[in-house]
Formats: sequence, C-alpha cells, structure tokens
Amino acid sequence: MRASDGARMPNFEAEQDVADHLTTKGSKETSIKLSPIQLSKAGPWGQIEYFQALLDAPADLVKESQPKSIRTRWFFGKMEPDAVSELLGSLELPQELEKELNNRDSWLSEKEGVTIFPKTSQILAIPEKARLQLYRMLSKWPENPYHAEPEIVYGKSVRKWFEGFEISEEALNFIEKTSYATLSSRLFADSPAVLSIARSEKERVQILRAFSRTPTLVAKLRLQSGSAEDLSMYWNKGIRFKDTSTFLGSMKRYDQVHKIDLVHLLPAGVRKILYTFPSPSHTRSGYLPDCHWSSLNFFNPEPLERLSDPPQATAYTLENFTPVSPPYELGDVLFFTDTQTGDAYHSCAYIADDIVFTKNGRSPLQPWILMKLDQVRDLYDLHFRTNTTAYRRKN
Repeated sequence: MRASDGARMPNFEAEQDVADHLTTKGSKETSIKLSPIQLSKAGPWGQIEYFQALLDAPADLVKESQPKSIRTRWFFGKMEPDAVSELLGSLELPQELEKELNNRDSWLSEKEGVTIFPKTSQILAIPEKARLQLYRMLSKWPENPYHAEPEIVYGKSVRKWFEGFEISEEALNFIEKTSYATLSSRLFADSPAVLSIARSEKERVQILRAFSRTPTLVAKLRLQSGSAEDLSMYWNKGIRFKDTSTFLGSMKRYDQVHKIDLVHLLPAGVRKILYTFPSPSHTRSGYLPDCHWSSLNFFNPEPLERLSDPPQATAYTLENFTPVSPPYELGDVLFFTDTQTGDAYHSCAYIADDIVFTKNGRSPLQPWILMKLDQVRDLYDLHFRTNTTAYRRKN
C-alpha cells in the first residue's frame, strides 16, 4: 500500500444552536435549513442520532489560500508529444477543438512530459464524456492538483449550492457546463479558469468560499441506548488515559439529559480539529494535512506532522497498524486503494455505524468533518477502480 499524496466547536445541545452557528455569510447572511434528524443502527456504540449541516471557510482563510496562478495547465507526465496527440484524438472531441488543442507550437515539451495551456473557451467546449475521460487521466499526476483533488458540489444543482454568494451569471454558467457528475454530487476541476472569469477580487473570494462549503454530520449519543459500562467499552477503545464510564454514568443520572455530543467521546486530537478548517500552523511541516495525516493521527494526543509526507505515512501504517476485516471499531483506518496501482488515494477513520471522520483533500479549504462511508465512496469512485482495506492500531 502506498499513500498518495484549531479551535474546538461549541457544544451544541440544541438544534437551534447549530442553526445559529452554521450560517452562510455571502453578501448577506442566509439561513440554512437543517436536514431531518436520523438514527443510527443500535450497536456496541449505543445509538447515535445525527443531522447534516453546512460549513463555509472564513473569508480571511480563503484570501490566504487563493492560487498563485489562474492559468490553466494540463500536464501529461512521461508522455511523448505523439502519445498526447493520440490521447486527444481518442476523446472524440469536436474537430475544430481537437485541432486547436493539438497545436504543438503552444505546447511545452520537456523531458518530464508535455504541458498544454488550454484557453477558457476551449475548456468550455469539451463535451462532458470527453471531459471525464481527460480529467481522469490528468488526475493521475500530482502536477495537476485541481484534477487530482477537484472541488465538490454536493448534490446535483450548481445554482442551489451557490445560493447566498454574489457570483456572476457568466461564472455560474461556466461551472454548470464544465462540472461533471458522480453518483451524488458534481466535481469541478477548472478553478483557475473560473477565477480568471471573475470580475473582481471580491467575486473570486465568493467563488472560493462557495466551493469551500462542505456538509458535515453533527452527531449525538443517546444516553439511554446502553449502560455506562457497555457504552464506555466501545468509546474507550484505543484512547490512552481516558475513561468515559465516569462521565457517562454522571450524565445518565440527570433525567433532563438524554443525549451528549459525540465530540466528548472522541480522542483529544480529533476534538481539537473536528468541524474546523486548517490553520496556518498546520503548514509547519512543509505539507498541508491531508486525509492520511488526519486518519493516522486519530489516536495521537499530539499529531505527528511527518504523516503529511506520503512515504512516511505508508511506513507508519505498516509499522503501527494491522489489517482487519469488518465489523470495524472506533479509530480503524479505512483506505480506498486503486485496484490497478495499489495506491491509497484516500483514507478516513471509522467512528460508528458507518459514520467516519474524514478530510476530503489537502486543500486548506477542506475542513475536518463527519460523513457516512457510502457518501465518501461516491466522491472517489469516479476516477478509480476501488478497493477498501481496513487497518487497526496495534496495542
């Protein structure tokens, strides 16, 4: 297996508190309707109730995270010019568009590979089927970060997702026409191009904030779903120097307290970052924290910064974890691997009832959240033939 590439949230006891906190701020504040409350299956974890809310990145973080260049580039690693031309020919592009993209006078051909700099009008003219094939190929090289980790528009409607932000009709049309569908969402890999369309710095920030919008589950444990001893047997696993049975027993004595926020039962390192976006301090290692850093540090009181480096993350996994089969337990790391290459392109940490702790990308505009496992799979199955393997921390 090879690895590819805050402050705490308030304790939300009431759903209204969440509604007040999770508010989209575009040109004006826009209230967000919360999803219905759902119940997990009963299990050794007890029973969990959860609902979906939305997080938006702060404007200051967005301004600091803007790309240095808004010029689109496609890099074809270790490919000769003739091979690139053959690939373009296989996409069944409109004849005139294929001719324009095949203009080698505008290519950059180097020993490392070929780079093409398409115009915005050419990007817009690519049919969706051809776009999917091309971007799937481009996603294999880290030199194409926007294709390797595209923006996610959850749901099917771009316009609905962008409600509450001041974005021009031209930019919205571009995103609608150049995004491509997964089973439950749309992906968008042309951030430089749409930022070049933006008419002002303010609109660029609005676009990036809209793309940072991320759904997360807010989850609570029902206290009456098990005894304090039984519940603590599950929630204490793998967490050193922590005993939740005393806390759970104390809470169960109060008739008015029926549930507690799940964050109280998670390891200290996770409590610090859940529902937050990376801060500048997370770049000290030279790498931004990604999914592997997040899942492998699940039980570490202080994060190991070296786990942002893919080779070191792989070595750490092989040394400190052992493969396991379902049923999964708290903190098990689930790797999504490409069946063709064996590369682990995503990982997340299991919580309970297929709720996982995940960071979907290295971008500082991707927060740490809770999701259902099948939703995470839907995001990544588009580009890869996938296999899921699980690892449990030793000792």
